[in-house]
Amino acid sequence: MAVTSAVADLVKSFAELLSSLVNSVYAIVHSFLAGIIGLFSGFFVFIGDVLGGVLDVVGGVGKFVAGNIVVLAILGAGAFAYVRYTQQGQQLGAAGKQKVAGAQKKIN
Repeated sequence: MAVTSAVADLVKSFAELLSSLVNSVYAIVHSFLAGIIGLFSGFFVFIGDVLGGVLDVVGGVGKFVAGNIVVLAILGAGAFAYVRYTQQGQQLGAAGKQKVAGAQKKIN
């Protein structure tokens, strides 16, 4: 019985050795493939984050420029109105003086 037990233990040891080798090879291949997949997925996440950041910056700059355009348009409209109405007032005043001066000459 001792010989059969020894042979059975030897067979179990070889089975465990083969099982351990297969598990080790599987773990190595799995970790290598998981690393490559993680690298590619990380690359795409990185590209997505960079593009998202760029869009945030562009959106912020766009809002800033749009706000400045609105402010400049309001200031421009105010300046235009000021110039327009001050010129119009000067023209009316000059026309009124000419009519009065012309009327005085006719009366004399």
